[in-house]
Amino acid sequence: MSSISPDDLFRSIDLELDESIDPVLSSPVKGRVNRGEEEEEEAESIPREIIASEVRSTRFLAALERPIRLGTFNDYTAFLLTFRFSFQRVLDGYFKRVRAVDIEITFDDAPRDQTVGAGKNPSIVRFHPVEYNGPVTQGMVTYSSGINSDLSSVPGGPSVGAHLSREVNIPIESSLKVHGTRDGRPRRNKIIWTIEEDRIRETGLPREVKMSLMINMNDARRFSARVVVAAHYMFKKGILAKQFPVIGRTNDPLFFDPPLLQDMARTKQTGPDGAPIAEIVGKLDANFLEGSEYSSFPGPAQA
Repeated sequence: MSSISPDDLFRSIDLELDESIDPVLSSPVKGRVNRGEEEEEEAESIPREIIASEVRSTRFLAALERPIRLGTFNDYTAFLLTFRFSFQRVLDGYFKRVRAVDIEITFDDAPRDQTVGAGKNPSIVRFHPVEYNGPVTQGMVTYSSGINSDLSSVPGGPSVGAHLSREVNIPIESSLKVHGTRDGRPRRNKIIWTIEEDRIRETGLPREVKMSLMINMNDARRFSARVVVAAHYMFKKGILAKQFPVIGRTNDPLFFDPPLLQDMARTKQTGPDGAPIAEIVGKLDANFLEGSEYSSFPGPAQA
């Protein structure tokens, strides 16, 4: 029985704008002496568990939780994948707070033999959350308007200035918002989640969230997944006003080899924490995604 070495499962990278990210190391199986071709082979078959990076005031972490669940959905081979995202504030400050993130996960056909031709990308058939609105916060916003004018009784004579102003208080409501949608043609192979802070409380994003999805495929070809997390800061102008990737700046996808993962599930291979790497769960349905084990947010899964 083989297991994943803890040496390469976690890394923390200072993500300065003038630095580059080194490729994430693969996850070797413990006990091997030769870590050359066999290690590279494993990295191209088993998705690594944790990818981490750090950017100034917030530490961003993306993880693919284990076990990876294998089953069927509508009589097709299916994977149930749970992703965990952490947003740990390192420094406080109004302009250091991340007010929103965009999370994109794209699945692509990735056969080992590139000469076999392009196949069909995996299709995202269910995901959770679809839409979530947290507890409502009530507040008040004040709008003010003014008019300046110069009055003169004689052309060219002395003038008298006048200023009229008015303030209006308007009640508003806000909450933590999460929204997910699928994209991709002809198969929907991309999921996009957006998380926005409560604009009234201004407390930033949750420390940690879980999100899950199910994908279908027509055959047992290897496929890949690329995770990109982009952050929005508290700037209205300048470079930081726009989103920029904090995870996924390099083309460093995860690889899934269905036959190998099925074999690991049958032989109950485990990682360093003793948890199985993959698990066969049989027939899947949307209810799998609605439990707290798979999602941090209540509500039904996408149908």
